[in-house]
Amino acid sequence: MADRTKLGMEFPPYTMTVEKSKIAEFAMAVALKEEMTEINPVYYDETSAKKTGYQGIPVPPTFMTSFILWTGNGMMEIIKALSVDMSRLLHSEEEFEYYANIYAGDTITRKMKVVEMYERGKRGKVGRFAEVTVLETEVFNQRGELVAKIRTTVVER
Repeated sequence: MADRTKLGMEFPPYTMTVEKSKIAEFAMAVALKEEMTEINPVYYDETSAKKTGYQGIPVPPTFMTSFILWTGNGMMEIIKALSVDMSRLLHSEEEFEYYANIYAGDTITRKMKVVEMYERGKRGKVGRFAEVTVLETEVFNQRGELVAKIRTTVVER
């Protein structure tokens, strides 16, 4: 089970530059499309994005989940740090709050922290007990502006 002494633990900050190709790749994967021309052009064509009112090519709404997985050692770093049993792990939910748009070419930094750890259900009842861990990730752009907050809830059953 997750190590409850990790409540409040902060992970090292990680930074990456948002690549135009990664935005298109993510949008294609979410839309289950094999060709870039089958997705909304705002996710690969700067002219289309600007015509729609964006300053550049924006990230899709759930792109930040990939950002967490692409930085540091991804989810494995988190699992190991929390002493979670991978065979019992479930991804429960993800919440996103955006404060500003994130565009191709932006350099973003994530700061992640364990904000909650609690039990759900009753011990001893198979399938009815779980330990819940909530991670909060703040995302800052190259100007130091908070552009997003992500709350990730994982369950160890």
